[in-house]
Amino acid sequence: MLQRFRIAPLFAVAFLLAPATSGTGAEIRVLNANALTVAMKELAAEFTRDTGNQVSFSGMSPGLVDQRIKAGEVYDLVINATDSVQSFEKQGKWRPGSRHPLARVGIGIAIRDGGKLDLSTVESTRKAILDAKTIMFSDSRGGGLSGINAQKVLSNLGLTDAVKAKTKLSKDLAGGQAEIAKGEVDLGLFNLSEIPRAPGVTRAGPVPAAVQVYINYDSAIPATNTMPEPALALLKYLQRPASRAVWDKAGLEVVAE
Repeated sequence: MLQRFRIAPLFAVAFLLAPATSGTGAEIRVLNANALTVAMKELAAEFTRDTGNQVSFSGMSPGLVDQRIKAGEVYDLVINATDSVQSFEKQGKWRPGSRHPLARVGIGIAIRDGGKLDLSTVESTRKAILDAKTIMFSDSRGGGLSGINAQKVLSNLGLTDAVKAKTKLSKDLAGGQAEIAKGEVDLGLFNLSEIPRAPGVTRAGPVPAAVQVYINYDSAIPATNTMPEPALALLKYLQRPASRAVWDKAGLEVVAE
């Protein structure tokens, strides 16, 4: 995975201006797409130890993030799907120049612990899905994007019609993946960051690059945040090279302009 950590000038300047001592006691309220929550919470705990600044996360589906913003809820930092963040930028919701790419996540395959799948090629991936008696992906009617991208991957593989009769929709990630753990479903196509969400489930790997579909996430500082330095310092911390292993473990790639 290609990881790029060049930070835009605004971020670098803001980080230099941010208080460096642990006595600042700043509280950074983050509204974010839930796919990033696990990795960011782990990194934020380190950030708090290093800076003394506290971070709280409100992680939810991208659609629900949009609803919170439209409702006028106040946060110090917002991270959501790129299209959404760009849309709100046009409405003047962010501080000028504060929107930047942060991360992306692709689709992977979840299977029962102890199982193995060959996902090394497009053809071996097609075979694995065709051989499965039952497959699963997320029901996107709740505002999530994982199920939409899973269907795009199946289309890229030429399997849309072939899997219709054996597909189940998961309304709850943990509950759906529990069915995989029990052997009731053979495999699931989910965001890599969502695997595993239940005991007895493992990540077989990402689908091949030739058929992969990503959700891209951008960060932005709300216009209501009149003291953006702590939030910008957190973003710099999330994007530092030392944070790469945490993002990788969570199935996400950090990106930057």
